[in-house]
Amino acid sequence: MEWYQDWFNSKYYHILYKHRDNTEAELLIDKLLNIIRPNKKHSFLDLGCGSGRHSIYLNKKGFLVDGIDLSKNSIQQAKVYENEKLKFIEGDMRSFSLNKKYHIILNLFTSFGYFKDNNDNKKVFQNSYEHLHENGYFVIDFLNKNKVINSLKASEIKHINGVLFEITKKNDNKFVYKTISITDKKNKFTFTERVRLIDKNQFLTYLNGLEMNLLYTFGDYKLNPHTPSSDRLLLVFQKRKINKN
Repeated sequence: MEWYQDWFNSKYYHILYKHRDNTEAELLIDKLLNIIRPNKKHSFLDLGCGSGRHSIYLNKKGFLVDGIDLSKNSIQQAKVYENEKLKFIEGDMRSFSLNKKYHIILNLFTSFGYFKDNNDNKKVFQNSYEHLHENGYFVIDFLNKNKVINSLKASEIKHINGVLFEITKKNDNKFVYKTISITDKKNKFTFTERVRLIDKNQFLTYLNGLEMNLLYTFGDYKLNPHTPSSDRLLLVFQKRKINKN
């Protein structure tokens, strides 16, 4: 079992990250909507949706939204919020097949780069491309490789809901690793997150063979310009309309 299958289905994952900032998530969505300007008939796919915070907010704004995630537990939590315009699906971002196309596909909060084989990252782009309408948008919100390498905090300790989390981080210039040692009463567990360190130029290699352009590059959730010290790497791609003449 890959680390993300085990860790994302663990109750401790949801405990550790339960304080994620919904205000920050909503700010990003609002800023992206101002750039893309969809109408209420446009459909969204939240790829790697977790428990659905971005999907739920988009739905509250009146959009048609599907969320997809590999974690069964996350999808079960998200399904509580389902309605006629909001659905959640368990699936793998490399191989899902929904027999429909979307106007906007979002991959937010570093829900990318988990795979050992770099070709799997290409498969995510290929599969997303096939699920996009012509002129549709694919948005990636990823960590900034330079910022991570230069400011990696080696260790930290957190106490949440009576659970001790001892966290260590390192990188080998290919991946960043976060080892999470958990003590819950007499029970002990260890999980290791692994995310590939991908920069803008590497992302562009995933476009090879796809009729898709990079439109915008941003460095944070306020959509400021990207610099080597930016907090994030935000990329907005657009599927080109294919000339059939």
